[in-house]
Amino acid sequence: MLVVLLVTVAAVGGIHGVAPARAAATVPAPGGIQCAPPTSITITVGAVGCQELMSKDLGAAAPFEFYVPPQCDPARRVKCPVLYLLHGFGGDYTEMLGTPGTTTSAWIQAETKQPPPGFEPTPWKYADPTTWVPAPSALGIILVAPLGQTLPGGYGPQAGMDSYYADWNPRFAAGGDEQRYNTPPPKFESYLVDELVPFVEHNLPAGRGRDYRAIAGVSLGGFGSYKLGLQHPDEWTTMMSVSGAHNFLFAPAPQPGMVTLPVGVQPPVPVTYTPLPGPTGAVTSVPLPSQAGTFVTALDAFGDPAADQAYFRGNMPTDLAMNARAYEKNGAQAFGIDGFVNDMTPAQTLSGDTSAVQSDVSSEPFENIVFPMNVDMEAAFTQQGVANTFAIHRGNHSDRYRNAWFRGLEDFAYGRLAHADGGGSAPPSPKVFDYRSIDRDFSIWKWHFTVDRAPVEFLTLRSVSCGGLTLQGSGTVEVAVPRSCHTGVAGKSTFTVDLGPAQATDEPLGLGATPVYGRTVQVSLTRLHR
Repeated sequence: MLVVLLVTVAAVGGIHGVAPARAAATVPAPGGIQCAPPTSITITVGAVGCQELMSKDLGAAAPFEFYVPPQCDPARRVKCPVLYLLHGFGGDYTEMLGTPGTTTSAWIQAETKQPPPGFEPTPWKYADPTTWVPAPSALGIILVAPLGQTLPGGYGPQAGMDSYYADWNPRFAAGGDEQRYNTPPPKFESYLVDELVPFVEHNLPAGRGRDYRAIAGVSLGGFGSYKLGLQHPDEWTTMMSVSGAHNFLFAPAPQPGMVTLPVGVQPPVPVTYTPLPGPTGAVTSVPLPSQAGTFVTALDAFGDPAADQAYFRGNMPTDLAMNARAYEKNGAQAFGIDGFVNDMTPAQTLSGDTSAVQSDVSSEPFENIVFPMNVDMEAAFTQQGVANTFAIHRGNHSDRYRNAWFRGLEDFAYGRLAHADGGGSAPPSPKVFDYRSIDRDFSIWKWHFTVDRAPVEFLTLRSVSCGGLTLQGSGTVEVAVPRSCHTGVAGKSTFTVDLGPAQATDEPLGLGATPVYGRTVQVSLTRLHR
């Protein structure tokens, strides 16, 4: 049964307060798709819908697609979990959910169907969901697929650039010291977390908060899923990746050791900060094939791999592996991780199916690129002691080798999400966690940190709990302890920690992962008097 409801959009967090400067008109969706305008939302039950959202972080109306299954019909007055799906290189949301009005996407079909038993040796034979059989249960997950590209009339050098699902380096935007384009930087991380998620939870029959959220992606979307998941583990119960590109530095990711030293290497007195010039320069006009071109787009999004390496590393999942170290009272990890990569073998072609030759030839090189990234990612998780599920399947960088595995991913997420019927086993917030970030102002697990320093470098937090924490870095850090802890320093829940003078340049070569970069301070918290 197909049900369509038209409702007025609820304003969320100032999203609809003041229109962005460059948003004079709504944005054409990919392929000429008609999306509902930002002033209202059409809720289509049982088929793909498309919606625009006016974004202050992207500078234009941003389209996204969504699928509301029958179990989540607003007439039932239930609240469903949401799985956010991020598309890959040079793609758009139709890669994940198909065109509006359809239900043929493998992600949609995986809610109620699955490949027959024994499909694993030849998954390409079951890429088409019409070959699947009914699953033991219907999952009832709302699916949301944003457009991960810069927008016509929006922020960035030009429209149609892969976003990397990141807040772009501001030094290359208007007013930056290495300006390459004349708008503010597009902020896709902020858009997804601060605008899209609240919009979905206000306007779709979705539950609110982390208990109802999971995120997944394919290729560049797998990078985005792990990046956003590890930057914001307090926003999702689960992150999942399909052949994700987890390290665009193409360089080893040094992992922070479990031990830090109280005295580190830093200037004895404050010094003047001087950012290094980016020698690569602008790259947006380079004529390259779409998937190759999107790799060099990273030089606009993040900067020069040497001069801006700290900004790169602050957005690379391989450098953020420790952020999954968040543990419940019983010691269980609070954040779920599941992913797979394919083995780079053109299995269908080798099986004798000549119809697969063209697809295998064009897609195999990209699995060759992402495969070692996934090996590096798993090594990072292992070094940090992070529990996760990971597999290597047959095939290469093509949906024909991936679709059959989507039901398994959705099952994994559904088991960790709160359900519409009140069931589910969403994990509680952790009692202790580790975390690192290059941001100067951020919240994590209801704690808030404001860092006063000029260079781009990591602040590393270890063993953060209501009883204390350890900080490593430079500058001064204002720490706000959650009210639920009822602890603080000298009778106050907000206090300042001095980590000493900052370096003259941004953190080079991942040195923030060493135990001697900056200063390490251990803080004990005591009970506040009521």
